[in-house]
Amino acid sequence: MKTIIKHVHYLDPDTGREQQGHLVMSDGCISGFTGDMISDAHEVVEGDGKWVLPGFIDVHVHFREPGGEMKETLESGSKAAVAGGFTTVVCMPNTQPSLDHGEILRQQLAKAAMLPCQMLFMGAVTRGLAGRERVDFKEYNFPGVVGVTDDGRPISEARLMMEALQEGKRYGLLVANHCEDESLMFDRSMNQGVVSEKLGLHGVPALAEELMVQRDLYLAGATGCSVHLQHISTAASVELIRRAKAEGVSVTAEAAPHHFALTEYAVMTRGAMAKMSPPLRREADMRAVREGLADGTLDCIATDHAPHEAAAKGEDLMKAANGVVGLETAFAAGVTHLIDTGTLSLKQLVTCMSSRPAAILGLSQKGTLKTGTDADVVLVDLRRRWTVDSSAFASKSHNTPFEGMALRGQVQGTWVRGKRVYENRVSAE
Repeated sequence: MKTIIKHVHYLDPDTGREQQGHLVMSDGCISGFTGDMISDAHEVVEGDGKWVLPGFIDVHVHFREPGGEMKETLESGSKAAVAGGFTTVVCMPNTQPSLDHGEILRQQLAKAAMLPCQMLFMGAVTRGLAGRERVDFKEYNFPGVVGVTDDGRPISEARLMMEALQEGKRYGLLVANHCEDESLMFDRSMNQGVVSEKLGLHGVPALAEELMVQRDLYLAGATGCSVHLQHISTAASVELIRRAKAEGVSVTAEAAPHHFALTEYAVMTRGAMAKMSPPLRREADMRAVREGLADGTLDCIATDHAPHEAAAKGEDLMKAANGVVGLETAFAAGVTHLIDTGTLSLKQLVTCMSSRPAAILGLSQKGTLKTGTDADVVLVDLRRRWTVDSSAFASKSHNTPFEGMALRGQVQGTWVRGKRVYENRVSAE
């Protein structure tokens, strides 16, 4: 099986190579990039001057199965992923029941093997994500389980977090934490600040995140272990990570599109569709997150894709569920709010969405267009401007804060190991 995507701009963030020509994929691998046409291809795709990039990798998604299939399933989540150009995703364990033992993870992996994108999984740090009894990480010592986290809830007890870091190092698992001090999360409605005061809400102070970030950085430094910090949202958190990296602490960190694109003011017009944990922050925090991505303090973009059915969001901000979908808007949000603002180059954006997450997960065959690596590829049109319409999403849920917003950059096609798994058939606006 040989596929050619012809007449494209090619960008490989690992090598910095950028040119025009034809990408060749054969037997599930990248065969090379050439200026000459090859006549024996099974499939020829006209690229028409678009960009071909390494498939995106998301280290943080919630696909809700088992227990929350009305919100999202592995199948619908995988379709949303490839529609957004993501060829590999990492699923979080806060399902019902939670992914806190080896057998349930094996079941998930078996289901995922039949679906369009590659799915990897994180196991829970504690039984039932209850924050009390730590799981023996021996249970996760098999391919497809790449890390541990209690995401959705923080690991509040320092002893448990220290043990997790040490055992994660022993078993080669990425140890990630949702950094918020639960004693300071209060009503979990939104950021504590001028907007929460206007709306008469208590809100969640930035300090709730920053205290936990500081603790985890200290534990990582003291133990010599690696830690991954999830969905960083405040300026002080970015600075703490920047300093820790300068001091040699082994830390990686992610930022979500909503935190680099929106501020707390979005809650006033978007309501519960702009409610997530951690919440949208001040403009100064949003700018700091952008700067953190630009200088490498924040390593990658992760969507924290968190689908909810309409009833779970409702109209009451206090009672509404936290979380927003993000797979199908992430790339365009990056182009619009990072490239178009002069914060990142295209190469930097692709690094944050492809090569760097691959490195964090130890996926040497992913996140690159080098010859011989897996043919996980996305074709994007940087010229296309479009308006977000969640009714067209492949996801089962439509809880996006970007509804009705104009964005630039759109995924046109996605290939996983050389097989086309998504084609955008919507005409340009």
